Amino acid sequence: MKRVGIIGGMGSLASADLYSKIVSLTPAKCDQEHILLSIDNNALIPDRSEYIFRGDEIKPDPLPYLIDSAKRLENSGCKAFCMACNTAHFFADDLKKHTSMKFLHMPEITVSSISKIYPNAKDIAVIATVGTRRTGIYDKFLNLKGFNSVEFSPQIEQNIMECIYKGVKAGKTKEYVGLFRDTLKMIKADVFIAACTEIPIFIPYLNSEFKFIDATSELAKAIINFAKS
Repeated sequence: MKRVGIIGGMGSLASADLYSKIVSLTPAKCDQEHILLSIDNNALIPDRSEYIFRGDEIKPDPLPYLIDSAKRLENSGCKAFCMACNTAHFFADDLKKHTSMKFLHMPEITVSSISKIYPNAKDIAVIATVGTRRTGIYDKFLNLKGFNSVEFSPQIEQNIMECIYKGVKAGKTKEYVGLFRDTLKMIKADVFIAACTEIPIFIPYLNSEFKFIDATSELAKAIINFAKS
């Protein structure tokens, strides 16, 4: 079995959610059949969205912190690694230059899954931070598969950011379920991507009226497949 590394801490609850999904999705009958994982919960990594849109003159660059985590994972024996943060994929190409490990790219993996699960879908809503949406890290893969990425109004973007930062990251998920549900109702889409690792925390509180594909779950499946390959 191959060891897989996770750069976590962006945020810590989202990293725990990814680990929990890996464990629950692994077809293991005993401890020894579970996946070998190294998790670097690097909570000191600076905010990705703030850096992307405000620049290094104001905010510190997350890339050196990501490289530091990747090196620790590689030194622990990992053959592949991933990041438990969608927005951090903005730095993926530069990060890969500093390691020989295979990179499991969450947006690419997720869009590939949509094309298999919902082949007749057209309009896809990327529910994510402003950083993830405006950098287009999902859009380029959606375009390649012939999907349309739904545009959001400033109000919808603001609501989603509040749900992520004031809700999940602040440990107040339940208080923001109503705002999250009302915001989704404002969006016309065939499929919603939980494209921020905080968003899946809301999904258990929703009903089946929204067709969600959880990027965290899709990444978890890819980790299991790689580890057992």
